[in-house]
Amino acid sequence: MCLINQLENTSTISASNTVFNNISPGIIAGIQSKGIFIFKDVLWPVLYSEEEQDIRIMGKVFDAVDKVATKSRFLAVRYDLHLPEYTSGNQPISDFHNLLFKMISENYPKSFISYLWVREQGNSESQHYHYLLMLDANCIRYPNLLNKIVDRCWHLATAGTVFFPKNGYYTVARDNPESYAKLMLRVSYFGKKYTKEHIAKGIRRIGHGFKKPKPFIRKTRQARAKVILKASDNLKSISLPSCYEGSLDKYFQGEAELPMFYRRRSYYELVDEEKWWIRDAPRWSGHRRNYLFEALITGVSLSGYARKYRLNPERVYANCRQVGGQSLKIIYWAWHRYCFLQSKGSVESYIRNNKLRYKSAAKQLRRKPMSDRWKKHFDDYYLRFWPEGWSVAEYCRHVGIVPSTARRYLVDFPYFGLINPFLLRPWL
Repeated sequence: MCLINQLENTSTISASNTVFNNISPGIIAGIQSKGIFIFKDVLWPVLYSEEEQDIRIMGKVFDAVDKVATKSRFLAVRYDLHLPEYTSGNQPISDFHNLLFKMISENYPKSFISYLWVREQGNSESQHYHYLLMLDANCIRYPNLLNKIVDRCWHLATAGTVFFPKNGYYTVARDNPESYAKLMLRVSYFGKKYTKEHIAKGIRRIGHGFKKPKPFIRKTRQARAKVILKASDNLKSISLPSCYEGSLDKYFQGEAELPMFYRRRSYYELVDEEKWWIRDAPRWSGHRRNYLFEALITGVSLSGYARKYRLNPERVYANCRQVGGQSLKIIYWAWHRYCFLQSKGSVESYIRNNKLRYKSAAKQLRRKPMSDRWKKHFDDYYLRFWPEGWSVAEYCRHVGIVPSTARRYLVDFPYFGLINPFLLRPWL
């Protein structure tokens, strides 16, 4: 029996056939309720009076949580998600979910995932989101790790920040209607009206969803051996989608050459002077352009770039991954292998002429060509799995190969439009 039914059984029925629960408005768990909201003929104490409520959103909030209330028990965690800049749509939430659902499924594979968000616009220039995440409490008891996952995924997806409200999680059991009432009082905050009135017409203000846990499939050696891998020895026989075309294709098609030196960005291009209250606040748009050229021309890593400009490594990863991130370093060495074979000279002369570090360059330039086995994996990953959003690690687990070895040939390019992977295949 769900919590709603229990509250109905413990309530009294009025002459108008409206069911009122036995928890009246007032102070509940230290929180003052100022109004009521009727959902499924049950009167609920909420934070705001009737005239301050957005009735449509309140109904969706209660409905989203009610769908999870049928579970034996669940953990609900509150977050406030802030953005560095305004967006007209809710793409930041979609980007956030693409990362979040994968990481939650990896850490809590047996748990369902239920979420609820509302968009609000206060006095700041950018919008923010109030977010409720609900998981199976039989799989997760405390949100310590979950908080880190949410913080990292939001930061990677948007370069924004997460605020963790005080006492922001609730464990709700099906046989404990009081804990459910406390949660609903807290999330009724999502339904306040005044911070949603300034949102432009046509922009979605609320979203919710429910994801079932993925079925667990035990992978035996026999099952892994049945994975179909079709390799093509002739790249011309592969019909590639037009979206595979990338901005760096021209360098590997002989249409352009990478410059030998990059133009160092000025102080004003790399520092955001509008943020006067933060000393040397990074202008991430300038750093993204600067890192793109530095990585392609010098091969600097994300960590090396962070040290060079004294930046937070996590912020560098979150922002510079948007233009290619660590995959740019792999493209850098593929470019040098391409140029080395075109030069038809010795390794030593090429390193000397291009002023490369001898030890690293010699190792990279003397790498053996990709074997037929890895060509099969390469074709299989980029034709079937990469377009579906699979990471290299997920693909390796699926087919039973070692990720550290696979990453010599398979690259987590962050988006379509950077480079056609099949142009790189001969040089990986």
